[in-house]
Amino acid sequence: MRLHKGLLSVLLASFLVVSGCGSNGQGTPDTSGGQGGNGGEQTLVVVNWKDYGSDDPEMIKAFEESCSCKVVHEYMASEEELLTRLKTGGVGKLDVILPNASILPVAIQEGLLEPIDVDKLENYQYINKTFKNIPENEKDGQVYAVPWVWGSTSIAYNSNVIKDEIDSINVLWDEKYKGQIAFRDDFNDAVMIAAIAANQDPNNPSDMEAVKQKLLEQKPLNRTYWKTGDEFSKLFANNQISIGVAWSGNTAAMKQAGQPIKYVIPKEGAIGWVDNWAIVKDSPHKDLAMKFIDFMIGKDFQTKWVNKGGPAPVNTQVVDNLDPAFVQEMGLDEEAISKLFFISYHTEDEKKAWNELWHEVKAQ
Repeated sequence: MRLHKGLLSVLLASFLVVSGCGSNGQGTPDTSGGQGGNGGEQTLVVVNWKDYGSDDPEMIKAFEESCSCKVVHEYMASEEELLTRLKTGGVGKLDVILPNASILPVAIQEGLLEPIDVDKLENYQYINKTFKNIPENEKDGQVYAVPWVWGSTSIAYNSNVIKDEIDSINVLWDEKYKGQIAFRDDFNDAVMIAAIAANQDPNNPSDMEAVKQKLLEQKPLNRTYWKTGDEFSKLFANNQISIGVAWSGNTAAMKQAGQPIKYVIPKEGAIGWVDNWAIVKDSPHKDLAMKFIDFMIGKDFQTKWVNKGGPAPVNTQVVDNLDPAFVQEMGLDEEAISKLFFISYHTEDEKKAWNELWHEVKAQ
């Protein structure tokens, strides 16, 4: 489903008016608490990955004009770097950030985030209930992070080359596909996938030696390990691989580009992840930050981004209006979601142990 650009602009304008963006309840712009900007404009400072939806020029322009504000993006290189920025001067200066489960518990525990009154978010009611129940997003009954987009890390394969019906994660250990497989070079994904295959809890593996052995068994079947989505796409397009670990969003973009690729959530399960919006402690513009988050989880923004090849939307209104065949194939339906193991928080010691195990596997 694609929206005509003119229609999308009308929808955006309508949404922003209805949400009362930048108003003080009397229909006039709220210019109090300005930081920078011209003519009393508020300047909202957002920290996200570069070119990751929220800095889309068309959307930002619509939000700025309707809210009489300025949105400034700063970019992060990793979640850990984001946490460091919060601890070293971000409080009281930054407004909205995009943390995930890997740093949320620490950020909440150390008082770096503001609690969010979700009843004041018009679009929160449309978020899939699965994502509302992520334990890392709240503490003591208060919500600190609002789900925005999600995705999975699972199996994709060339449907022109592989005619078998793939339904098991054990295909990554199938001798039949030796030399055709690409596995992701990431310690978290590697440990979780091997744990799933070993019938262990992928977020809390009970036998790390068994996980290591699974990875060592898989290693000689690989054509290569990959690090970036672009690397996987090129390997696939050049027929160097026919099956492997893949990201749902990257696979969707490849399919839109005409690649003969099929995405599968195996019966044993796969990895899930969620990106969330949060408001920094002592944000200079809390009200505007709330309106920005409401806009980001709204139907209009999420519809446009998924049609551009962005990650899966959390807004059920959007999913309900997508092509049912696309929803099922890309694992966006409730059945697929129920089979995902969403990445949870791990301590520094746990991450170090997982990373060392992965380096040992690659070194052998």
